[in-house]
Amino acid sequence: MRELLEHLQQRSLLLSEGDLRRMVQALSRERDIWQAAGACERPFPHFVALLETLRDMRYLRVEGNTLEFTPEGLAALEHWGIALSPPVGGLCPSCSVGPAPLPELQTKFSQIAQARPSAALEFEQGFLTAESVIRRVAWLDRCGDLVQKEIVLLGDDDLLSVALALTGRPTQIVVFEIDQRLVDFLNDQARHNGWPLKAYQHDLRQPLPEKFLEKFDVFVTDPLETVEGFLLFVEQGLSALKPGAGQAGYFGLTKIEASPEKWRLFEQRLLGQYDLFISDIVRDFGVYENWPYLGETASQQSAFFSENPDRPWYRSTFFRIETLKEFQPPRCRSLGEEVDIYYDQDSIIKPRR
Repeated sequence: MRELLEHLQQRSLLLSEGDLRRMVQALSRERDIWQAAGACERPFPHFVALLETLRDMRYLRVEGNTLEFTPEGLAALEHWGIALSPPVGGLCPSCSVGPAPLPELQTKFSQIAQARPSAALEFEQGFLTAESVIRRVAWLDRCGDLVQKEIVLLGDDDLLSVALALTGRPTQIVVFEIDQRLVDFLNDQARHNGWPLKAYQHDLRQPLPEKFLEKFDVFVTDPLETVEGFLLFVEQGLSALKPGAGQAGYFGLTKIEASPEKWRLFEQRLLGQYDLFISDIVRDFGVYENWPYLGETASQQSAFFSENPDRPWYRSTFFRIETLKEFQPPRCRSLGEEVDIYYDQDSIIKPRR
């Protein structure tokens, strides 16, 4: 990968290794030159330079609209850790935007998830439907953030780490979770299945342990939606990413517990203080199971909600952010327990504290 990067830099193309890896992975999955150009998600002149350089290095053949890696190119892909593996899933046949269902993966995940600990009000837990979890896996894969990636999850009551591990594609999955029950569950599953997954009990009001800072390619979190809670979770995720371009972060954000003013504040904070950009915003991408204590807590705000819902209704938008070449992971501060990260004027739930 370093040799390829140097060849491109000689052409005055300022790419990071993260950018290049993402482009090559997209190229490895498409045999049609036009489809590869669309999937590359980098400017067309960059794509052309990559094709020409791979051809000059005798790694790639182009005949008409067809791309084919040579034996030397296949060996290079293997050396770079970019396997010629098909995508986890295709596009939704209805909208051609979201991922198509993955029933086999979802069935395996659901069987494991049946034994999960129940949602705890103490930590304001509520988890995604199995279908929504699998959609996230497919989306990470489509964005080049699954294969041979080191992924950290900040909180995991959704058990996304389990679904990621079931694909066999990440090289490492680390979870930081405050609920010891979930930590034990995830570590038991990892030992039983031989997954590269490790969970740690950790209160995110404290910075991540030093050895985990600046180590990961991808973070995923569903932050609390108070101002302090959101910034705490997302900035902890940023602190875990490697410096430079090409790392990615994912988070969910609702309009049910976050006002438009909060959305603007969050976006201003991320774009104003860090060298990154928002690459994707997918509306209503995650739908949540009706957690057991929802009816009780919602009815405290209004008698109109005295009856429990009969189907999932709580949903979130899925954000993807990607770092630029100047990105430097932040050093996070500690928050004391006196700072209320759980509740503000937009919240449905008031924890019993």
